[in-house]
Parts: sequence; structure tokens; C-alpha cells
Amino acid sequence: MIGAIARSRMPNRFAVRMARLQSGPGTLVWQPEPPVAGDRAAARRLVNGLLLFEGRLVETSAPDPWALEPPDDVWRDHLHGHGWLDDAATAEDGDTWKTLSDWAWTWIEHYGDGSGPGWQPELAARRLTRWIAYSARFLAGQPTERSHAFFAALGTHARYLELRWPRAETGIARIEALCGLVYAKLSLEGSGAGGVRRALAQLGELAQRMISADGAVASRNPEDLARITTLLDWTASGIADAGLNAHAGHLAALQRGLGALSTVRYGDGRIARFHGSRSGRAWQNTRTTGSEQRVVLGDEASVMGYLKLSMEDAELIVDGALPAKGSHALTAHASALALEFWHKGQPIIVNCVSGAGFGRKFANASRRGAAHSTLELGGRCASTLSPVKGERRGASLTMSGKLTARINEATDGSWALCESTTYQKRFGLNCERRLHLSADGLMLSGEDTALAPSAATRTRASEKFPEDGPPCPFVARFHLHPDIEARMALAGRGVALKLPDGSHWLMTADQPDITLEPSIFFDDARPTPRATQQIVVRTAVMEYWGRISWSLARKSAGPSD
Repeated sequence: MIGAIARSRMPNRFAVRMARLQSGPGTLVWQPEPPVAGDRAAARRLVNGLLLFEGRLVETSAPDPWALEPPDDVWRDHLHGHGWLDDAATAEDGDTWKTLSDWAWTWIEHYGDGSGPGWQPELAARRLTRWIAYSARFLAGQPTERSHAFFAALGTHARYLELRWPRAETGIARIEALCGLVYAKLSLEGSGAGGVRRALAQLGELAQRMISADGAVASRNPEDLARITTLLDWTASGIADAGLNAHAGHLAALQRGLGALSTVRYGDGRIARFHGSRSGRAWQNTRTTGSEQRVVLGDEASVMGYLKLSMEDAELIVDGALPAKGSHALTAHASALALEFWHKGQPIIVNCVSGAGFGRKFANASRRGAAHSTLELGGRCASTLSPVKGERRGASLTMSGKLTARINEATDGSWALCESTTYQKRFGLNCERRLHLSADGLMLSGEDTALAPSAATRTRASEKFPEDGPPCPFVARFHLHPDIEARMALAGRGVALKLPDGSHWLMTADQPDITLEPSIFFDDARPTPRATQQIVVRTAVMEYWGRISWSLARKSAGPSD
């Protein structure tokens, strides 16, 4: 017991040196596939010296990137995690693989002794899994000395993870580190049956804690859920391929996670972008198709705080819960009541998405209410963003009040009904959002209301907005995806949209104040934010009540329909 505690508290570098004292494995007994597929275009960029990670681009003509000055810690971690080997493996020419795999050999030479950055447990797990997955290509044509260095590095990483995975940061980092250890136990010679069983049990217990009974993860970030379920799915498949049984807690958590994932994932596999989700890649879990434990038990249930309406080719996802608290408040967004609307796999109404990859200024701006397709009262965001002393990851976001959400099915489509008291403490006003998606998926309509429901809230509203002063402004924002062409129509009473497929849509509102204004969209596959537009509908709360009624409808189909 004392030894285990001591090992868990030892510094990372000391743990590496302890791991290096033991002899390494002599061979691989199993070689599973990597957890994710790579990107051929990304491999071409990398081999040409264009290192684009998490929205930050660094250019280099050096033979390897290890002497580069990283623009931030996230970029540095991506580089040292070796996830780019997935991209290298997709390259059709051998020169691309040789160039990029040489980066890994140089890393082993420079940092394999525990020096330099990159020795967090989750980064060690990423490297280990890629090295094992591509070991045949790594070792092809290499001299004996390199083969010995490679297996020594694998052994060091495996023993390091055994010592340090419990010290990884709570959340994705910890489960990624433990999945890496399981991968190593299954793959490397000499792990022993007892070590494998212990690692499988630890993973099952951790998975049970991370994915709640309704399939949620604590951060409420849909991409976090996708990454965790992908890791659990991948390890479950590997365990089965090795002729072993995954821990019951592992499989139960995976099934719950996959069931919840169906609510925050669109038909093409891409994930709804709320609370820090950034990646535009598709997240598919094909190996466990049919095993999902459905967590939506009735029409009124939400999953992880999200509601999803799907009709024909249309998909609507609404954030129907308050932001996460505790440590997750450092990455939470003010997206309560925000929506995303897609048609035929094309995003139409979106949120600006996380700007975390583009610097602190954009990171904070993207978390505020105005960066989301939601409602705004009194010219203020419903949340507070407060810097945390000594915290590198960002400011803490808090939002008071309550938010309830439910789905109602009808013969003419589906309704999402949301009620929020997040502005009550500040202005004495509640917000209601009623969204209807038609049965054919060709019309999305909404009724957004602000009201003071009681004598106490009316008193509060009167104090903030007296009769002899200006009324309380009430605003609905609809950020458009950059691929959408938008222009004012109907003599300024509507906005006409043209989608990439050639179809035409029209947004109208009962209020005369509907405008097109500039916006931006953060895409981590591009080095700069993308310019786009937002539709803004404005009105005012008069006599404790205000309403915005709007609709978005397809007016003509594209040429392929």
C-alpha cells in the first residue's frame, strides 16, 4: 500500500528513470489497430513543414520539429503526443512516412530518457499506442540498434504508465493514460496475466465513474464524450481480439456512452459543437454497432442536458442545461438555450465554436453568450467569466438559476420546450424557447419569450428597467456556417440563405428589426478564424413581456434533389 502511494506521487521525470532501470520487452505479442484514422491532407502539410495543430500553424524547414518554439502548451502537447503518426500512416508514398517517422526516432533519441516536454501520462499513452500500432513500418529496414532502442522505449513507456496513470489529470487524460496501459499490457511480451487482469479491472472502475447512469460526462462537452467512448470502444475490441473479457463496468459504461452519443452526434458522425467541442472530424463507433444502451426513456428526457429533434434530413440539437461546474467551469461555454440546425449533413445555424486554439482573447470571447445561437437580455450575457489566479487553462464560467427542457412529439413534427431563470436574479425576467421542427424537416420555427412571472420578479424588473427609462433589449442570435451565402431579402424583413447544395432557405421574423451582422467561426483545421455572418433579431421587453417569433424554411431544393 505504501509503495503504491509513493509510486503515484513521484515526479514524472523520476518515474521515467525508474522505468528505464528495468529490462524492456523483447517482442510484441499482439498489434491492434490505432484508435483513430489519419488525414492524408494533414500528412502532406506536415511533410512540407506546415505544422497545424489545434488551429495554430507553425512553419519550419528543419528536418524535425523538436527545436521549434511552440505557440502554446496545447500545440506542444499535440506535437509530443505523436498523434500525427496517424496522418503519416495514410500517405501513399514511402518518402512521407520515412520523413515523419524519423521525427519519432529523433524524439526517442532526444527525450526517451525522460528529459524535455511530453512526459505527462496521457501523452506517453498516445505515443505508445501509435508506436505499437505502426511498429511493423517503424522497424522495416532498420538496423538492430534501432530495433533495440525502439523496444526499450516501449518498455519504458509501459512501466511509466503503470507508475503514473493515477496522477493524470481527472477526466479524459486519466482514461487515455489507463487505456494506453491496457494496450501495452495486451501487446508487450512479459506483462503477465495478473498485470493484465489488474489493468482491465482498473479501466472498468474508472469508466464507470466517468460515464454516469444517463451516459453523460461531467464536462458536458460532446467531443469529450466522443473521445471517451472511442477509447473505450477501441480497448474493448482489442481485449476481445486478444481472447479476453473486458470488465463488466467497462462494457456497461461504453454502452451508456454510445447511447448518449447518438443524441449529440449528427448523421454523418460529426459532433455537436458545444462547451469546447472543436473538431470537425466524424466520430464513428462501428465495432459496437447495435450495443448502445439507449438512455432516452421518454419524450421528456434530455441526454447530457441536450435535446435532439430529427425529421427526415433535418437535425436540431439544443443545449437545455446549465454549464458544468467545478473544474469543468474552466472550459464551459454560455450556451444555455443555444441551438444548432443541420440539413442533409450541412450545418446552417451554428455556434462560433471554441476559440481556444487561437489565443486567450478568442478563447474567452467564444465562451460568451453572444458567440452562440441563443438569447440575450439587457445587452448582457447570462453568465459570468472570472479569471482564476494561477490558472493557465482559462477563466471560470458561472451561470445562476435553473433550466428545464423537454421534447414533445406531435403529428406535424417535434417540439423542444425550454425554460430558463438564468436572467431572473439580474433582471427579474425568465426566458422561454419553443422550437418546432416540421415532420418533413423543411421548416424550423421558434417562439422566444421573455417575461416576469411573479410580483417579486416584476419588482426586480422595474428596478432594473424603470418606466421612465429605456426598455430591456431582447435579442436572438443565429450564427451561420461560413459555407452559407446570406443576404437581406423581402425589403429588409427577411434573410435569404443559399446552401452549398444549391437549395434556398428563408428566415423571417415577426419583428421588423432583423439584420445580418458579421460573425466568425473557429475551425481547428484552419490557421485563422473564418469570417461568417449572423442573423440578429431584436425587440424589447414592454410591461414585463417580450416575444420574438421566427421561422427558417426551405424555399427551393438543390439541383440534385
